[in-house]
Formats: sequence, structure tokens, C-alpha cells
Amino acid sequence: MKLIILCCSLILMAVSFFASSTEQTIALKLGKPSTQDIPKNHYILTLLEKSFAKVNVKLNIAYSLEPMNTKRILEELTRNDDVNLAWLTLPNSLAEQRHLIRTSYPIYNGLHSKRLLMVKQSRLKEFSDIKTLEQLKPFIALQKQSWSDYYVLKNNGLTVNGDLSYESMLKALDEGLGDYFPRSVTAIKAEIRKHPQYNFVIEPHIMLQYDNFYYFYANEKNKAIIDLLQQGLTKLAKKGELYALYTHFYHDVEDGLGLSQRTVFKLKQR
Repeated sequence: MKLIILCCSLILMAVSFFASSTEQTIALKLGKPSTQDIPKNHYILTLLEKSFAKVNVKLNIAYSLEPMNTKRILEELTRNDDVNLAWLTLPNSLAEQRHLIRTSYPIYNGLHSKRLLMVKQSRLKEFSDIKTLEQLKPFIALQKQSWSDYYVLKNNGLTVNGDLSYESMLKALDEGLGDYFPRSVTAIKAEIRKHPQYNFVIEPHIMLQYDNFYYFYANEKNKAIIDLLQQGLTKLAKKGELYALYTHFYHDVEDGLGLSQRTVFKLKQR
């Protein structure tokens, strides 16, 4: 009996040693967001940790010293310098031009492709009779020129002011210098709550939609990172954990938005 126990102990020790010896650590360099304490970043970090854990990889995550917007993150990723992994929405042609590769699983389950209109409550009636995209075109949308939505809106004939900062766009909307601010379904409620000084609401009838999927990207020189992440995401997906993780963070995002009852204007990316 003692011999059996000893053998079992030796086997367990050997397994533990083998597991620890094969475990590796990867250093991820991420662009520092302007606000880290928001649900989508908690979701991203959890998704990364769980995906890499599935392939027996621990993470050492470091953020850039200064906050980065999407344009800057893309530049650093292309240079393979201060950022070696990012979650972005990019046309395939741009990714190829920048020598970037990506995972195959849409991070936000397609929800980020839907846009609702943030408007001033006193102006809701002006939007109530809009039934076509043509009727929306004279209204001034607010969108930063460095954001991907700006070009989609412009390419579909919408009127867009892209010259303002985020805070200036909110002030412009409040002062009537812009008519609406298209925001992602995943963020619009939180943004309105964050700025109670403005009397903004979600326009209840209209939704803009176009193919806008977020993926994890890395420079092709870091193919090993993408390969491991893809393997981990695949394991999560096969066990149903990928969708469960998404619903854990976003289960209530559609509450009260009536997405299925809205008039949908489908936009073309080109």
C-alpha cells in the first residue's frame, strides 16, 4: 500500500513538474485607453486571460505610458513598437497594407456594428418622421474624423462634422451645432449616464448598421501571439465559454433599446 501511495505521489509530482515546465509567459503591450475602468476593457482583459490560459500561457500585460487613440495604436502596431496586440475594426485591405494579422472570432458578437443616435431630448420630434436614409442626410452627424464611422457615414451621403474632440461634440450637440451623435449600442447608455449635465436621450426609432467587427490584431512578426490566442479562443468557443463570457458582460446592453422594432438604415462601408 505504501508503495502504491509513493508511486502515485511520484506520478503527481512528475505531472506537476511537466505542467509547470511547459507553461510559458507572454508579454502583451497594449495601448492605454483614455478610460480603463469601463466594461468593455474588463471584458477584453478577461477574454485575453481566459483564452491564453486555455493554451497554458500566462500573461504579463503592460500599457503604454500615454493614452492612445485608434490611429496611434494602429501606427504603433504597424511598427511593432510600443503595442504588440490591439482590438480593432479594420478593412482587410488596410490590415494587409499594414502587415497585420488577426484572429477569426468577432469580439463583440457583431453588436458593435449597430449604431443608435444620441440626441437632445427637446429635439426628439424632429427625428420621429424620418423613415428613409435620404431624410436623415440633411441632419448633421457628429463624429471624429479619426474614427472609422466618420468615413462610413460620409460614404453613404450623410452630413458629418468631423472636426471636433469628443467633449466638443457633446457641447455642439447640446448647443444645436450638431443634430445627432451616432454611438455604439454597447456604449450609448453608459455615455449618456456619464454626462448628466446634458439632457441627452437615445432616439427611439432609428438604427444605423454596417459590417463593423472587432478582432484582435498583431503585426505579422508576432504571428505566435495570434496563433496562441486563436487556439485559446477556439477552445473557449467549443465549450460555449466564449459566448457565456460575452453575455456575462453584455447581457443587459440591449435592455430597453427595442432593437428589433427599429427602422434600420444599412450602410455600405465603401
